Amino acid sequence: MTWHLVADSACDLHTLEGGGDRVDFTTIPFTIRIGGTEYIDNENIPVEEMIEANETHAEIAQTACPSPEDWREKFAAPGPVIAFTISSALSGSYNSACAAKAMMQEEDPGKQIAVIDSKATGPEEAMLIWKARNLILEGREFDAIERELNETAEKIHTSFALASYHNLIKNGRVSRLKGFIAGHLGFWGIGIGNEQGEIAMRGRARGSRSMIRFLTEELQKVGLAGKQIVISHCMNEKDARDLMSALLAVFPDVKVLVQPTRGLDSFYAERGGLIVGY
Repeated sequence: MTWHLVADSACDLHTLEGGGDRVDFTTIPFTIRIGGTEYIDNENIPVEEMIEANETHAEIAQTACPSPEDWREKFAAPGPVIAFTISSALSGSYNSACAAKAMMQEEDPGKQIAVIDSKATGPEEAMLIWKARNLILEGREFDAIERELNETAEKIHTSFALASYHNLIKNGRVSRLKGFIAGHLGFWGIGIGNEQGEIAMRGRARGSRSMIRFLTEELQKVGLAGKQIVISHCMNEKDARDLMSALLAVFPDVKVLVQPTRGLDSFYAERGGLIVGY
């Protein structure tokens, strides 16, 4: 029997290794619309072009989550299905997946489908996908896997560091003057994903070294949910690797992974931004 893991593109993954013929993995793209151009968040999305377009267009860009029909098409595959979405507090992706689940189970009441709200994005969603793969390979039952994934989603934390303020300015969360000054003085905006899955600003740090120190102290203060930390970066592998080194000095027994953001998380993190799941 093949299990099907399905995620929206906020997971930052394109493929899933180690599942063999027991675990199939696929993603469903978000759409980002900027200045009349539509970017599909698949493996061919020109991330840098999209970011440049967002930086040069004054109007607010729009994002569209996968539709219920997009999810339903993936759910139709034979075998158990587990879906993973960006936080339901940030997008309608979770509601779309739940609607697709209801449609499928109306046609086939015995169909096993779980929809997991990551309550975050990027690294945290990826960590849940890897955990699901491992639980499947251990031979766990469907209900036990669903329960453990939901419990894990409540425990994992997310922090982020923003080097750019274009989206915050466009959406009125930061004044144009403050954003201009902060950007030109090299201030990073540091935030967290709160318990409701919403984004909350925590503070700011001047320069990459201060940002890395701030995030490292944040992780020490909050604590880790497991033995893994994942850092997604938007065209900023250097700072991501430097943060990884700082975290390994504090948590030497923890596995730290670095990965690039896909389109949606690149749009929200903006150029240079980091998202950390732990």
